[in-house]
Amino acid sequence: MLETLASLLSLLGAKTVRQAASAERALEMLETQSFSLIISDYRLEGMDGVEFVEGLRAKGNQTPVLLLSGAPDRAGVIRATHYPKVDFFGKPFDVSEFVGAVERLTGDKIISE
Repeated sequence: MLETLASLLSLLGAKTVRQAASAERALEMLETQSFSLIISDYRLEGMDGVEFVEGLRAKGNQTPVLLLSGAPDRAGVIRATHYPKVDFFGKPFDVSEFVGAVERLTGDKIISE
């Protein structure tokens, strides 16, 4: 999924796409780098997506986050969407809907008309 999303984002015009194999690695990267958007799976080894967002926000990081899940957890979706700049998206997804979610979170149009 990491490779597929990276390829999709590059095709859509993302200038820089970075990947992390774990939430811990992503949190390490975010200590020294900034991004316009974080896309993360909801189910992570060692923590869930909301715990990941809580870790970000506790460190003062307000980067928008798009959480993806193939088996949405209703309670998790509710917890996740209580945070500003966090959206929840189910897998599999329609590319145009995914683009819309990215545009809503970043405020940037990524596909020109």
